[in-house]
Amino acid sequence: MRYLLKYLKPYRLAAGAALILMLVELVVELWHPVLMARIIDEGILPRDTGAVLRIGAWMTLLALLGFASGIVNSYFAAHVSQGFAFDVRAGMYERVQTFPYAVFSRFSAATLMTRMTSDVTQVQNAVFMSLRVMMRAPLIMAGGLFMALALSVRLGLILLLISPVLFTVLVWMMNRGFKLFQAVQARLDRTNGLLRENLLGMRLIKAMVRYARERERFMQANEDLMTRTISAIRVVELTVPALLMVMNVGILLLLWFGSAEVQAGRAEVGEIVAVVNYAMRIMAAFSMLSWIVTSLARARASA
Repeated sequence: MRYLLKYLKPYRLAAGAALILMLVELVVELWHPVLMARIIDEGILPRDTGAVLRIGAWMTLLALLGFASGIVNSYFAAHVSQGFAFDVRAGMYERVQTFPYAVFSRFSAATLMTRMTSDVTQVQNAVFMSLRVMMRAPLIMAGGLFMALALSVRLGLILLLISPVLFTVLVWMMNRGFKLFQAVQARLDRTNGLLRENLLGMRLIKAMVRYARERERFMQANEDLMTRTISAIRVVELTVPALLMVMNVGILLLLWFGSAEVQAGRAEVGEIVAVVNYAMRIMAAFSMLSWIVTSLARARASA
């Protein structure tokens, strides 16, 4: 994967701009719950319409800033990832042209085609996500946790205790997913190879009446690919509900203890709403991260 990073050098300015815009979008997202807490405590509960309009105007401006940053970030991320994929494919094509015959005996045409199409696409998607959402997810988790602790240490500690459990599940999924998706790529190579052989040798297959045998070979490879892919997807599909269950339990605890804090006079209603809002954002970030980890596992295997 490190070898491929050299293909990003021509796009470092666009990549830097994409990361800066992603940080702007992140700051806007983390600041919104604080303003929401102020609207509740300073405007809604005291019935101060002026405070609601004033703080609401700031929220609207920040939302527009975040929206514009996200749109431009997507433009730069798409430009970098597409240019990166173009350069990698061109470099691979030029390299294949210089292969001696001994190397061609090691790599079948189907394998080379898979690497120049499917594998490059997987790595390209990883580059796009790196500039669009990959850094955003962990920063939302860290920033949301920090802001929750700043608003209420007692309630923030609940999120702090839940986070290691979620990280453990994600690390397990990444390690397991990499091995499974590596096996999927190998089966995809074999399936593409058999398909190419059949298409190129269709006249010979018909002449030798080998259709049934070739169909059996292809069906075996296709079934093996399906089985491996299902195994890999099941790991992901089991992880996401586990993450959601842990986070939903955490939100229930926040509401339970938050109610006690408000009744005891140690917290404002707006603060509790803001902490729960941060918990929801952290939960969404973990769900996003599970999807990112899956894509990274596939990209790593392809790289």
